[in-house]
Amino acid sequence: MRRFLVGAYAAVPSARQEQEQFYAGLAERGIADALEIPFREDLFDPIEWQAEHFAHRFEDSVLTLIPGTMQSLGSSPTFGLGSSDPAGRQAAIDHVLLAVEKAHQLNDLTGQRTISTLHVHSAPSVTAQEDMFAQSLRELTDRGLGLELVIEHCDAYVPEYPGEKRFLDIEAEARVAQELGLKVTVNWGRSVIESRDAGRPREHVEKLVAAGVLGGVMISGAGGEDSVYGPGWADTHLPLAETEPISWLTPERVVECVEAARGHASYYGVKVQVPPTSSVSERLDILERTKATMGL
Repeated sequence: MRRFLVGAYAAVPSARQEQEQFYAGLAERGIADALEIPFREDLFDPIEWQAEHFAHRFEDSVLTLIPGTMQSLGSSPTFGLGSSDPAGRQAAIDHVLLAVEKAHQLNDLTGQRTISTLHVHSAPSVTAQEDMFAQSLRELTDRGLGLELVIEHCDAYVPEYPGEKRFLDIEAEARVAQELGLKVTVNWGRSVIESRDAGRPREHVEKLVAAGVLGGVMISGAGGEDSVYGPGWADTHLPLAETEPISWLTPERVVECVEAARGHASYYGVKVQVPPTSSVSERLDILERTKATMGL
């Protein structure tokens, strides 16, 4: 059975006691057997707390470097694994190595393979170079990190749209993955933000399947209008349209994307926000419902 991830940080309550109930519920209700865990300069939560609440609940989770990547780009536009600036590229490599260190520390504390995968990204915005991205990933894989590196596709630079992340296009990322024996994961919402086309996530999955480099499929919504979650066409992880009407994420579109990946993806997942006033139970219900639309 393929592992199922929840990007819980998009839906987690703010109060610590409710967070504990939330993670317990994800496991007890069988919603997730792994997590997508965010990384900036450190893990979002104290590592001892994570070890206590993740151990024996979640294995083979993903540590995503996108929060730290975007934070670094805010102060240093040349930061990124695809940067032509040597200092910016080295800073991004060092960021990955720090994340690897923290992942192994968490695994040591839990006594299991809590984190097995890192999501890495083809930053910087607009100026990323395919050859530099490949070189960075080659340097990292040659180190024997003990974790799998997976390229997570974000919205590519498209001149006619302002975009948000504006990294390399999926064709370039697929070529790098083929060259190095890596995989590429699709995030539904980020493919839509790139294209303003609800069919583009399925097309991206099909391209990666054809290239033999599909990693995972993450379901996360997007839409062109402002909402309680943020401005239109921002990467705000909108829930299904039944919860947030401006979201382009419908059950039918989820199904077509998952079906295109069936038999090829190594994992699936959900990362959606929830109405801010939602109870713990309501948050879990929304995640469970989104998973159910995937037929998994």
